Amino acid sequence: MKHWIAVISRAHARIAADFEFLQVCHGKAGPLRQTRAGDEVFIYCPRSEINAGEILKTVEFQCVFNNDDVYQVEQFPGFKPFRKDVTFNRKFQPVVLKEVIGLELTANPHWGMLARRGFFEISEHDAELLRLGMRGLG
Repeated sequence: MKHWIAVISRAHARIAADFEFLQVCHGKAGPLRQTRAGDEVFIYCPRSEINAGEILKTVEFQCVFNNDDVYQVEQFPGFKPFRKDVTFNRKFQPVVLKEVIGLELTANPHWGMLARRGFFEISEHDAELLRLGMRGLG
């Protein structure tokens, strides 16, 4: 199993959670094709809206890929993003990323450049710390 972070606005992350899918990097298929059934994803929300709204810097959701199927949908005319089905963990609560102590990810002063990719792998160590933080135990 691998662990990932998807960088998505909270507004878009809530839509994904309501409909149990993940769409990353403006609908690109490549990042989703790197994943496998059972892989875990944490959704990091830098802002409440895409390129606007309140600054959050929170990990809002955790989910797991249901299968390996990447599919395309017509979201609106001319825009057909790729998606993958996931199951969201409804027991976890949002956590401010900088409040999760001991993350390898944020120990790197340039981790924001990694976040600009929109979707990237993290270590098992960081995944466990995020899970603990989202349970209120970290």
